Amino acid sequence: MPLSGPPYLSDQQIQSIVRWIDGGMPQGQTQATAQKPAKTYQPGDPVNYSDVAPIFAQRCVKCHRANAPGGPPEGLSLMDYDSILRGGDRVVIIPGVPGASELVRRIAGMARPRMPFDGPPWLTDAEIRMISDWIQQGAKSADGKPAAPPVGARVRLHGRLTARWALDGVPLVVDGNTRIKKAPSIGDYVRIRGFVGRDGRIHVTRIRSR
Repeated sequence: MPLSGPPYLSDQQIQSIVRWIDGGMPQGQTQATAQKPAKTYQPGDPVNYSDVAPIFAQRCVKCHRANAPGGPPEGLSLMDYDSILRGGDRVVIIPGVPGASELVRRIAGMARPRMPFDGPPWLTDAEIRMISDWIQQGAKSADGKPAAPPVGARVRLHGRLTARWALDGVPLVVDGNTRIKKAPSIGDYVRIRGFVGRDGRIHVTRIRSR
C-alpha cells in the first residue's frame, strides 16, 4: 500500500507512523510536536529509555518489530523497552556493560554484520554514544528505573580477541567448562557463546576463530 503506488510512503513517513503507534497513538498531536528535534546530548549526561527510543524507532524497527513478515530478525524486537531488554534468541543488552552488549557492538561495527542492516549510513557517533551511555548507566526505563541484570541469559558475541581472554577489551571468563576450537589467539576475530554470570561477566561456553 498504497494500492496506487509507486510512489509509496517514504521511510521517514513509515517511521513516523510506527513511532505514533509505539507511543500509544496519542490524539491531538501537532505537527510541531511530532517533529520535535532530538535531545541535545553531551557525553555523561543522564540518559533513559525515552532519550534513545527515537533512535530505535527511526533506524531499527523497520526490521526489528514484532509484526515483521516472518517475525523480527533473530526474534529481536526493538519496538519497546521490555522487548529490548528481553532480547530475542539471546539478550543483546547487559546493563552496565555496553562493551558486552551485542546491540552496541553491532551498531558500532565491532561485530559483523554491522547494523542497521540497510546501512550505510550508520548511526552517528553521537547516537552510538548515547545508546552506549544509556546501557552504561543501567539501561534505565523512561521513568529512570535501572534494568535488572539478565543473570543466566544466553549471549552470542563476535569480535576481536585483544587479550587472553578479552573481547575488544571486555574481560571474559574462560575455564574448564569452555570449549575452545581452532586455537584462537590474540588478534583473531572470534565467535563466542556463553551466559551472563551473577558477577555480570560473560562466562564463555564456546569460543572459536571465524
